[in-house]
Amino acid sequence: IAQMEMSYNHRQEPGLLYDIIVAHYGYVAYLIGVEKEETAAGYIEEAEEYLKKLREHSNYQTDYEAMKGAFLAFKIGIKRSRAVFLGPRSMEHINRAVELDSSNPLAWMEKGNAEYHMPRIFGGSYNKAAQYYKKAINYFEKQNDGENSWMYMNALAWLAQSYDKAREDEKAGETYRKILALEPDFKWVKEELYPAFKKSSRQ
Repeated sequence: IAQMEMSYNHRQEPGLLYDIIVAHYGYVAYLIGVEKEETAAGYIEEAEEYLKKLREHSNYQTDYEAMKGAFLAFKIGIKRSRAVFLGPRSMEHINRAVELDSSNPLAWMEKGNAEYHMPRIFGGSYNKAAQYYKKAINYFEKQNDGENSWMYMNALAWLAQSYDKAREDEKAGETYRKILALEPDFKWVKEELYPAFKKSSRQ
């Protein structure tokens, strides 16, 4: 992130700005996952400043909306009580991203994330989440942004988890094995998700 920020300071290119935001997106998710919420909050603030700049570029409106929704969702991840007022705002941005460009994989990725993390009592569905993740994966592949993209691998991992939660064991197992065939050293899947799945399923 620091290296990209230095480059952006010299070359104010929107593509580089987008890459910085994507890097924040991945890092914030990791920090929340390892319970470093205070550090994550700082990176969310940084990302939101970059998002303001990205919004000025017409070619990145869909990405802006999807990422804006994602970072609002991260705030909920840090403090659940924010869901009441931030949840609708997050969904508004994510739905707008899908409306602006229904072939944008990031838009569908965030649609899947919203559905996956939404409490079941409020209508969240692992089956719907899987459908949205599949759309994201399909568009990643159509854009030739597959095996070498961590975001593509991330989408596959969440698809596998959605199948797992929905008790679609066969589909979950197939997806986990696909991930490891593409990237055998994907630690999150190799050391955590797939072993836990195999332990809890009949596969």
